[in-house]
Amino acid sequence: MPPRDPYLTRVNRALKELGCGVAIEVAPSGKRLRLRSTMPLPDGTWKQQRISTPITYPAGLEQARKLAEELGRDIELHRMGLDPFPFERWFDDSQKSGGVRKGGEAEDGISGVQAIRRTEQWWIQQRRRGVSASVSWATDYASPLKPLLSLEKIDLKVLTALVESKEVGSRNRRRASIATVAVARAIELGPEAVQKLKDLGKGYTPQKDAAPRELPTDAVILEVIDALPADWQWVAGVCATYGTRPHEALMKAQVQPNGLVAIEGGKTGARQGLPLPKAWIDRWSLELRRLPGINLDRDHRTVGAQLGVALRRFGAPFQAYDLRHAWAVRAIHNPQISPSLAAKSLGHSLMVHTTLYQRWFDSASMASLVAQM
Repeated sequence: MPPRDPYLTRVNRALKELGCGVAIEVAPSGKRLRLRSTMPLPDGTWKQQRISTPITYPAGLEQARKLAEELGRDIELHRMGLDPFPFERWFDDSQKSGGVRKGGEAEDGISGVQAIRRTEQWWIQQRRRGVSASVSWATDYASPLKPLLSLEKIDLKVLTALVESKEVGSRNRRRASIATVAVARAIELGPEAVQKLKDLGKGYTPQKDAAPRELPTDAVILEVIDALPADWQWVAGVCATYGTRPHEALMKAQVQPNGLVAIEGGKTGARQGLPLPKAWIDRWSLELRRLPGINLDRDHRTVGAQLGVALRRFGAPFQAYDLRHAWAVRAIHNPQISPSLAAKSLGHSLMVHTTLYQRWFDSASMASLVAQM
């Protein structure tokens, strides 16, 4: 999606005030201009169509304005029954049937570099982006779309091949599908192309397909966190006691006088979390916030990863996120904490909680039952 041009907006407003039903827009390539209007078809019906032109953007805006006025006059004369519409002037043979371009082909032959640039602009404009937007774009879109950079023309066939190059049902295929859907929308390949690329990515469910993990026991957690320096002890202690995400402990968490932790603007919004067990608050003096001397003015993924770096440096036999998973399993075994309450405390949906964490409970229960046989 080309960026909004104030001058082009004024030109289109002037055309509208003249009573001209034709608008000028920039083609997805960003290099040429095209006309858009509801126009007659040879069978007597009317349909909104786009007419490609060789007029360059932005130098040819005045030329495109004059052409738009001419098309507007031809449409109006036909609408009033005064003149037949000159199809031979405005359409080639393929366009007389009503389609400006073949579905799944980007108008004007957009290259891979251009397509990715347009996709990034389109992606940024969809909603307000946070401080981690650049990391999300690089990881979830730029990386899977890298094979397109060397290509001269991007169309549905190319995007389909990119998704199909990944293993069916895999996370990489799902990611490629999401990225190519964004490209298809940005360069206007049409709803059928978007749906096809979506369908190609089906079959992967993160919660069900994530590899099982050996979780640390409470005894191991205590041994490791007890030995940490005071600043990292506070961060790891909050993750272990409340199940927070690492970046939340470093950037968003504050233990309240009532024992709950307040997360201000976490990944899934503001929330409060339960201590489990509560005794760990006093063990590590979690009511006294202590942060390590690291740069927190970075995206949440980079900041959160620092806890993992610290744990490895001090010889911890588990990953930072294991503290969160261990909290979830602890909650499953606590009859006073319902799955709904545990999910709210962790900051995700009940569906994610039951599908992602319940399997650890099932595995532990089965192992215990076998031991008693």
